[in-house]
Amino acid sequence: MNYFFDKILAPYSVDDFFNTYHEKDILHIKRNDEQYYKDILTPREISDYLERQDIFYPSVRIVKNGKEIPNGEYTLKSTPIGHHRKDGIINTDKAFSLFNNGATFVIQAGQRYFNNLSHCSLELSQKFNSPVQANLYITPNKSQGFNPHWDTHDVFVLQISGTKTWHLYGFEKELPTKNQSFVSKDYKKEPIQTVQLSPGDFLYVPRGYVHDAMADDGISSHITIGVLSFTWARYFNEIFPQLEEFKEFREAVPFWKGDLTELIKEKAESLRQKISQLNFDKGIERLNKSYQSAQPQPVHNYFESTRNIGKLSADTALALNEGVIYQLVKKELGYELHLLGKVIQFSEALKPPVDSIFSKRKFTLKDLPGDTEAVKGLATQLIREGVVYIDEL
Repeated sequence: MNYFFDKILAPYSVDDFFNTYHEKDILHIKRNDEQYYKDILTPREISDYLERQDIFYPSVRIVKNGKEIPNGEYTLKSTPIGHHRKDGIINTDKAFSLFNNGATFVIQAGQRYFNNLSHCSLELSQKFNSPVQANLYITPNKSQGFNPHWDTHDVFVLQISGTKTWHLYGFEKELPTKNQSFVSKDYKKEPIQTVQLSPGDFLYVPRGYVHDAMADDGISSHITIGVLSFTWARYFNEIFPQLEEFKEFREAVPFWKGDLTELIKEKAESLRQKISQLNFDKGIERLNKSYQSAQPQPVHNYFESTRNIGKLSADTALALNEGVIYQLVKKELGYELHLLGKVIQFSEALKPPVDSIFSKRKFTLKDLPGDTEAVKGLATQLIREGVVYIDEL
């Protein structure tokens, strides 16, 4: 499903994006439609979140003129929570006082707090097979959060409310990594392009592209979705640990010999020969594991479904939890379903109903093939593990 990706890129296609813009150039789409992102996130949801009394730093950070305001200026100390005391809860009154004096709210990892945004972020992450993070920026009238800077990840900007003017300066370094920092102090270049984002507008900024933004008249709210793509350098970093299987690469580097030039050449040649013996699929597996552990996977109706397991009948409406990433693995004595960092084992006999669940996605027990009691036991287990949920609650 590419609903979210298609929506934010329209009228451009996904192929247009990857062929022309991805990692190459900015893409600005003008819509000026306040309702365009209403099924992703609304100003009301942002307001409700900021008014909560249980938000901890750094879920919300406050910045002004390129610098983060020390969190001690807007957080509480030693707040009682049951028998415990915790530092870092956002003091709503102090936070809004700073906001009213020109500071910007940054809601970090919004994909963890807003249900629709969480599902959209998961969909985007599956397209890139890498983690994504959705930060929200709420900026008061004529204020700026950050000075000119580049990001080490691609960003998709969705303007939710108000307007914001973006200054785009071009690449200082193409496709930088986290280890390649950018010092923005005294940055003097003139922007090569200036765009104003209105509600419903979209902006793609590739990593390494220097930019800054300032709110215009009124409060501006936008989502910046960062795509934390795995690079080829990261991929090979996941491959090379396999070199420990070869004795010649477990030997100590003999610094006591002085000049190592010739020995390095020998080892490099040995490396070239050994590369063909490495398992390159392992690199993909390791990246997939890293991605799936980092990306929030929203579950639906989990508690209510678990609470109502006792009412499960042949006609109970059930559904596959679309917010969870699954992997089905064949084993010698059956199958394993990998999800949410755990493994669910089941026999060969239960493979047909499992296949039916994943193909139908919405079903009842009587729709599934196999022994009635075995199918009910399977459904009960899958509900408890968050794979399926009761759809009629």
